[in-house]
Amino acid sequence: MQQQPKKVSIFEYYDYREYLQEVFSDLKRRRFSYSYRTFSCEAGISSHNFLPRIIRRERNLSPAFIGNIARYLKLSAREVKYLTALIAFNNCRKPSLKECFLRQLQTLRIVSEEYRIEDGKLRFFEEWYYPVVRELAVLSDWGDDFAALARRCIPRITPAQAKSAIQFLISNGFLEKDVDGRYDVADPIVSTEPEVDSAIIPRYHKVTLQQCAEALETVPKEERNYSSLTLRVSRTMYDEVKQEIFQLRKRILAMAKGCPNPEMVCFIGFQLLPRSTTQQNGEDSRE
Repeated sequence: MQQQPKKVSIFEYYDYREYLQEVFSDLKRRRFSYSYRTFSCEAGISSHNFLPRIIRRERNLSPAFIGNIARYLKLSAREVKYLTALIAFNNCRKPSLKECFLRQLQTLRIVSEEYRIEDGKLRFFEEWYYPVVRELAVLSDWGDDFAALARRCIPRITPAQAKSAIQFLISNGFLEKDVDGRYDVADPIVSTEPEVDSAIIPRYHKVTLQQCAEALETVPKEERNYSSLTLRVSRTMYDEVKQEIFQLRKRILAMAKGCPNPEMVCFIGFQLLPRSTTQQNGEDSRE
């Protein structure tokens, strides 16, 4: 008896476009003549270009189509709840609300141990000091003295926070401890999907920007470097500046990776913001 292909699991996705693309590809592999038109007709959707426009990000998936998709793909009640939260998460543009929808998705995924471990790693940027403690733990031989580790953080954290940070970093695979009691970075790259970043990273940036403002009063001038520019540029040059910042980050990361004698942990922030609308045909227009 031929084994049925494994159903595409919606719980693996944080982007409904990627999910629908994989569902379509899976159906097309199983049915030679399957098409976007077939999807629409069988799902009871009048528009034949409904799916390709969503996948190409030309339109958002409306909650109004949840019933059609759920019936057609035979989604369970929990899968329908996940799809509903996924649509809200992807379509939302307000970071605080987006984070709430992300928590809903994680709650629905938590029944799987695999997802529980993966979602635990998303908390890396929940506390500003997690990245700092991670680097500091590797930098020095602090002998599991959490008070000593906490004292080295700027701004200062408590020994309890230092201890909880180390426990979090080890249990989620960001740090590992060898037989001699030394710490090392287990996975040097911390990355998440763009949709997840859009919910988690803004809050982290808000905290670090606040700390940067406070550092103007608390960190000696010779220990810090603040600078800014206000320029007239074209939209093309604006995008080129974004790329320059990206390449500079990569160069600095390479420098830090090759540092033969690291002695401290530092924070480097980059901000590029429009200070006006763009001018087109003599009129201002906001992009």
